[in-house]
Amino acid sequence: MVTIRYEIVEHDGGWAYKVDDVFSETFLTHDDALAAAEIAARHHELPGSTEAIEFQDPAGRWHEQVASGFDRPHTRVVDTPGAWRADESPAAEPRRPLQTILVLAGLGLAIGYLLRRH
Repeated sequence: MVTIRYEIVEHDGGWAYKVDDVFSETFLTHDDALAAAEIAARHHELPGSTEAIEFQDPAGRWHEQVASGFDRPHTRVVDTPGAWRADESPAAEPRRPLQTILVLAGLGLAIGYLLRRH
């Protein structure tokens, strides 16, 4: 299975997370970028709905297939402690499972609310 890397990097006068060559928004602190990357990475692994999709290959041919909502990639947040600024330090302890559940539940409610409005 594919593993998607969310890498914490200095970017545009602050901190961001990067997936492949794509940067997130810029955050003021390393800890903010790390927290955002953790949320995004966890959300990326959440199952969704099974959908019929269409896509075009590099030769210009169109294809149809069914994409399982449970076929999600693994994610990994990559952080280099040596890259922190002197006035910053890593989080004192990793997030607890209950914190993760609460963050994901809140994110799910927000997404559900936005989808129902459209």
